[in-house]
Amino acid sequence: MSVIQINHLSFTYDGGLMPVFTDLTLRLDSAWRLGLVGRNGRGKPR
Repeated sequence: MSVIQINHLSFTYDGGLMPVFTDLTLRLDSAWRLGLVGRNGRGKPR
């Protein structure tokens, strides 16, 4: 089992007035199936 861990992540859009999230901590187990969703042209990796 592998784990991906992200600590203290914050994100604000350029020119945004408020952050989308701040100080996010996330642990993802490699046994999980994950999907990234979003509108076309919004910078999702291929």
